[in-house]
Amino acid sequence: MSMYGASPETAYALTKTKSAFKNTYAGLVAAAEAELPVEVTIIITKHNIEELDEMRALVRDLGFPFKEFGSISPTYTGSGSTLDSQTPGYLDKSAIFQGCLAGHTSFHVDPHGNATMCKVGRENPLHLITEGPEALLRLPEIADAQMLRTGGCSGCKLSSTCRVCRPMAKVYQAAKAPLSYYCQHGNKEES
Repeated sequence: MSMYGASPETAYALTKTKSAFKNTYAGLVAAAEAELPVEVTIIITKHNIEELDEMRALVRDLGFPFKEFGSISPTYTGSGSTLDSQTPGYLDKSAIFQGCLAGHTSFHVDPHGNATMCKVGRENPLHLITEGPEALLRLPEIADAQMLRTGGCSGCKLSSTCRVCRPMAKVYQAAKAPLSYYCQHGNKEES
């Protein structure tokens, strides 16, 4: 499950959904009471950076493990605005991308019942309401296809040391972000 804030106001600032915090927290409490194996993803954005310690404390108090991401910023507008919510100090450009199990061991479901490999890789969504949970069996193949170095990354000689997954690179490319935000080729442009 993802956490976007430690208060209703902060979660609303990003999601524009009045019940986002209340429903997320109620779901986490229910999952803790049912002893479900949940890992929480704390999404760090300019909207919630002031509540980062509080988000960590909420998750710890429920006994769940968590990971923090400053590069994954969801968009609820359908535009390239995902980059507008990022907090530059939390963008990790040092770690080499080692692969991802999204779509294999985890997945993302939006409020409309569309399942995708993750919050970023949203191509070929599976509509769980009409297709049922068995549709999730197709998700690993969809995820693998989204990880291929295509488009602006085809034939890149630096791909073995790339810092971002292909779905995230596509988000940056669609937003016309400077290469230095996500690509080592951009480092050459800065020097």
